Amino acid sequence: MIPQREIKEKARVFGVPVSTIERDYGQNWLLKNLSSINMALKGGTGIRKVYIENYRFSDDLDFTLLEEIKVEEIKTKVKEAIVKSLEESGISFDEDPVISENENGFAIDVYFRIMQRGPNKTRIKIDITKSFNEKIFLPLEEREIIHPYSDSFLSQVKVYSLEEILAEKIRSLFQRTRPRDLYDVWFLWKEWKKVDKTKVQQILPKKFKFKNVKLDINGLKSRKNNFKKAWKTSLGHQLKNLPAFEKVFNSVLKIIESTRIFRLS
Repeated sequence: MIPQREIKEKARVFGVPVSTIERDYGQNWLLKNLSSINMALKGGTGIRKVYIENYRFSDDLDFTLLEEIKVEEIKTKVKEAIVKSLEESGISFDEDPVISENENGFAIDVYFRIMQRGPNKTRIKIDITKSFNEKIFLPLEEREIIHPYSDSFLSQVKVYSLEEILAEKIRSLFQRTRPRDLYDVWFLWKEWKKVDKTKVQQILPKKFKFKNVKLDINGLKSRKNNFKKAWKTSLGHQLKNLPAFEKVFNSVLKIIESTRIFRLS
């Protein structure tokens, strides 16, 4: 396990709480050893873990299953991944995660401790979507996990393409109010030059149709204050320099309105 001074130094450099660095570090080891489950990494964690080093931190590990798997097998393989991560990293993971099944998939809470004292432990939340609840339209990629810590390892993971991640993030804006989705859409579309926007535009209508989500610009605008209220509390512990909310929100509206990327009924 890396020394505590390394965790503290990274927290100082990136301007985030120590617990954010601890979680990021623990996520990496779990991600390495969850590869025995046939699933693909996605979401903001996917951006940080394999595509953009030093991207915003993420609280969860999000996956989509690539085949049907029973809850008993999920439990077994997750426990195996935890034990292996404990053995390889020295992190004090609880070996009995809290696992529940729902209509959408599986929700898993893994608890661990590195520097924290007292009764509370740091949590890593793992969300696994069942294969029939999400459709992947672009080829998956297999990429090296970015592990910017001194106990380096080499491991690959199946992951959504950046274009698929961005398409789901845009759709998510019309499903729920999560500031991280707003930030990710803004960054990937405006600030990151390696996204193929043509591919994003091609699959967006399919993404919306699969989940029966309607494009409702007025509805999105009506939730502006809800996004704003949660902006700092949701993202403040995930990155050092949080951009101004108004700048990001207005930019995302322009992305949606001016590019006419949607042709949905």
